[in-house]
Amino acid sequence: MKIKNLIKKLGKEFPINLAESWDNVGLLIGDEDRIITKVQISLDATEDVIDHAIEVGANLIITHHPMIFNGVKKITSKNFLGRKILKIIENKIAVYSMHTNLDSANGGLNEYIVSKLGIETSKILDEKKDINNISLGGLGRVYNLLEPVKLMEYLDIVKSKLNLENIRVVGELDREIKKIAIVNGSGASYLKKVEKLGVDLFITGDIKYHEGLDAR
Repeated sequence: MKIKNLIKKLGKEFPINLAESWDNVGLLIGDEDRIITKVQISLDATEDVIDHAIEVGANLIITHHPMIFNGVKKITSKNFLGRKILKIIENKIAVYSMHTNLDSANGGLNEYIVSKLGIETSKILDEKKDINNISLGGLGRVYNLLEPVKLMEYLDIVKSKLNLENIRVVGELDREIKKIAIVNGSGASYLKKVEKLGVDLFITGDIKYHEGLDAR
């Protein structure tokens, strides 16, 4: 299969136009007309990931986090990103990234996490619509529990359902919660929005100290 044919299939499920304006998704390295025979899926294109792709003969790496975010002025062996890009090109490997478009898509990561938690009904936190006002998906999900529960009890459910050994918590563990919002990845920019929505618990993948302090 050619890379462009696989990209077309992925684009139908996880449209690039769902990505945030600051994001960098799609084919980042490679020739879309090249034939691919083996695909490797990884969270990041680390050196270990690239070495593994070379070892197993994968000629396309699909990542969640884009390896190229900002403008690249030099690609040389003297810097970390340059070494990775050179190794990828030298071994005729392509790199395709699905980041916030994968997060936002119907059936994407936000929906997947909500389903893992056993929630059947949720609303999109930051919805994107087309010119006909039809929903395309969007970042985050908001849902209500049937009955209020103590924060500590629900955190135990989250750990069990998502197979997590540890989580970081900001808040009073004996407080009752009912309305919950989820944004996978770094969701601190939505703190004000979830506050306005009356959310009791905000679950996100990454938050800084002062952002957590403000939330509390």
